[in-house]
Amino acid sequence: MGHCPFGPYRGITRASTDPYVDQNVWGPIPGWRQTLHATDPGQWYVTANMPAGNTGVVSFPNTGFYYNKALSGFSSIVSSFSDSIPARAGTNAEASYDIWFNNTGTIDEVMIQNDYSPGRAPSCGTWTAKNVQFGGSNGVPVHPWDLCVGGSTAYWETANGNMPSGTVNVLAMLNWLVRHGQLPAGVQLGGFSYGFEISSTGGVDEDFQVSSFSVYAS
Repeated sequence: MGHCPFGPYRGITRASTDPYVDQNVWGPIPGWRQTLHATDPGQWYVTANMPAGNTGVVSFPNTGFYYNKALSGFSSIVSSFSDSIPARAGTNAEASYDIWFNNTGTIDEVMIQNDYSPGRAPSCGTWTAKNVQFGGSNGVPVHPWDLCVGGSTAYWETANGNMPSGTVNVLAMLNWLVRHGQLPAGVQLGGFSYGFEISSTGGVDEDFQVSSFSVYAS
């Protein structure tokens, strides 16, 4: 199936909508193929086959839902994940959060990229900030992140190697952007998702798996 809606999920709190798992093939090219298998919003995988050498994102299979609430109304947003990306040299993909905002007028999308295939390069060559530390409270380990901003998107990228599983203080990372003028005060948090940006599998079938995912907000 291309889109799997689910009812209330105990691993996601304070959302305005029920979650779904979606194929999200938004950049199709000749020769692409992808099949989604979803047990629930925290357990799913896609089998993808994307042409060798392709570098543009073909799909973003993901767990998603909507908040549609003011960011200032949250005291905590903590998310945990565990993903698996094939380690073949021909694979070009990454695991990432994709977070959208309403009525910003500036940045309207924030990505938190945590895991990369061997063939994936960082999103930017010019960094806005390096080795920004988040964590240390709410059960979140301290971890460094690099930030780059391109157009209307801000990218947080893990600063010391791949992070295929872990816990992140999402609210702290978004509030940092507010404090440093990248997001306006009073911004409204809209769509929230986690999944894989897939560009190439080297022309063979590969599985991209999420084995756990949760977002606890208060």
